[in-house]
Formats: sequence, C-alpha cells, structure tokens
Amino acid sequence: MSGVSVIFGTGLLPDDVGARVSVRHRRSDGVADVLGDLDFLDADGLAIRRSDGSLVAIEAAAVVAARVVGPSPRSARELEAVAGRSWPAAEEVWLGQWWLRAAGGFTLRANSVRVVGDPGVPLDDALGFVTEWYGQRSLPVRVRTVVGSSIDRELDRRGWGTEWETSMRTATIASMRRRLIGVPASAVQLTTHPPAAWLRRYRDGALTPIAISVLSGGPSTGFATVEGAPGDPAIAIGRVSVEPPWAGIAAIEVSPDARRQGHGHAVLAALVARAAERGAIRCWLEVLVDNAPALAMYDVLGFTEHYRYRYWTPLT
Repeated sequence: MSGVSVIFGTGLLPDDVGARVSVRHRRSDGVADVLGDLDFLDADGLAIRRSDGSLVAIEAAAVVAARVVGPSPRSARELEAVAGRSWPAAEEVWLGQWWLRAAGGFTLRANSVRVVGDPGVPLDDALGFVTEWYGQRSLPVRVRTVVGSSIDRELDRRGWGTEWETSMRTATIASMRRRLIGVPASAVQLTTHPPAAWLRRYRDGALTPIAISVLSGGPSTGFATVEGAPGDPAIAIGRVSVEPPWAGIAAIEVSPDARRQGHGHAVLAALVARAAERGAIRCWLEVLVDNAPALAMYDVLGFTEHYRYRYWTPLT
C-alpha cells in the first residue's frame, strides 16, 4: 500500500521489507513472538518468513510491538545476485553458489567472486579454484562478502586483507518519487544505450570495449544524460537497470563546474520514473562507507542501509 509511512505505529516502514524483524502479536491462546524476514507489509497486516521457509501472516490489529533486528542473510544474498546481474561481467563461471566474474579489470564489481551461498566444496578447495581462475586471467583474487556473514568471518580469521567497504542502500520507488516531486527532468535524455556524451563523462571517458559491454548489459538498462556543448562530455549522467521488483541506480556523475544546480536530482528523477514504468517498486545503490557527501544526499532521498559488503584479498 503506497503512501504509508510508519506501519502500526511500531516503527516498521515499507523500506523494512526484506529485513530481519521481531514481532510480538496477540493470538487466541495468548501473546507470541515471531522472528524472521519481513516478506510483506501494508496497513492491513504483515507476513514474516521464518528460517524454515514457513510464512506467518499477522493482522495489523494483532500487532503488539515490532522492531527490525538486522538485515536478513537471505535477502542480502538475493540482492547480491540481483546486483550482479545488473552489472554483467564478460566472463562468468559458477562454483556451487560462488559466482566468479571477470571483465578485464573494469570495476571490482565485475572482477571478483560474489558469494551468494555455499561453494559446494571444502573452503580450501574453493579458494584454490578461485586463485587459479583469476591467475589465468592475470587478475588479483578478490572475494566480495556481506559483512558479518560466515565467509566474511572466515576470511578475517585467515588473515586476508579488506578494501572498499561499501553500504548497500535501499529505498522504495514511491518514497523516492515523493521526495523528488517538483524536480524538473525535462532536460534529461533517456536512452537504452549510453550515448557518446554519456561515455565521455563516465570516468573521464577512459573506457575499453569490455567496459562499455558491462555498462550496456543487464536487464532493462537505461541511461540518463544531460547534454552539454556538442562534442563535450555530458553535464550529468546516470544509469538504471530494472529487474522487477528491483531497480539498481549507478554511475551518477555531474560535471564539477555544474554541481549544486539540481542536475543530479534531475537525473535521479528521470531514472526513478523509468524504473517505475518498468514495474520496479524498490531500488538499491552502492556507496562507499567513507563517502559522506553521497551518503548524506541519499539519506535525504529516503535510502537506508540494508547491509554492507567488502572485498577480501589474500595477503600472502
């Protein structure tokens, strides 16, 4: 039910869908607590998915108290898979539920192992396979893990080094559209492939054919561009990939001499409108945890941290 802010007056929000929650509710035989992943939420009630897969539906009037206790390991793995499909690598291979990806070194997202489950073999064997696979491609070994997960703790125990800790942030499309009401997006061009001005702006235009294939891949990809002078890099750009119910926003860049003029918000408004047209109800984006200005901007737009991830690399 769109437009609902806090549900039941207990602190649960639409953005909490997918999080791990604890809910106390009244039943015919007394009061009971349920712990699990919040599967559904509106003004009439909610549904919680327990760890055994069973679904518990609770009417709004029966809720006594509810709170978020942390990100769901299951929902984090699912979003990691969605995010990976939105940023497809040139080479991909699966080892159980370890997703090995390589794209000539273009971005860590496309050149690392994405852990979305068990590798299906002993950990030492899995790490040996990973080391050989990346060595054959002259790429460093990097394993992307959800912070606090079992593999994250194990690589820490083994003395691996970490880098690029990142906040995976989510918001509902409805909440973003409310916050972007009145933002003019008429100057933004939306295309299904990145135009030349877009490519000249992104990372200063230093893109290989593999990089362009990564950017252009993914489900229902759209590119937002605010054009500058003919032949110049775009003033502002952004990218969205839609795999309902999710939309991933990335590559938001604004020319340094055109910042604080509303171009970034205009690009976001155009991307969110496109995502809504294609059936998305939630969006996600990735921000480095030390990028305070970006975190502050996305906080204002209603994004909250769903989980963090980081990259591990062997030190010996």
